[in-house]
Amino acid sequence: MSDDHRLERLETKIDAVNERLNEIVRLDEKIYAIVKRLDRFEERIDKQEKDINTIKGIVGYNQQAVRNYERFVWLLISALATSVTYFIK
Repeated sequence: MSDDHRLERLETKIDAVNERLNEIVRLDEKIYAIVKRLDRFEERIDKQEKDINTIKGIVGYNQQAVRNYERFVWLLISALATSVTYFIK
């Protein structure tokens, strides 16, 4: 009887250990999924950083072009105003 009781307790403990191992395996799978998701996010962020840097270059070029066009337009307006005042006199 004593041996049966000991076996029963041993089986109970083994079942408890088995349940804990299953919980650990499930947690490990969740952690793996989270790490994979973070890797994907990091890749997407890296791509967005590259895109932002590309856009910064384009914006810098556009700003310079707009500055030059604005100067040209003001030059034309000044020339036109000067021509109008010259011909009015």
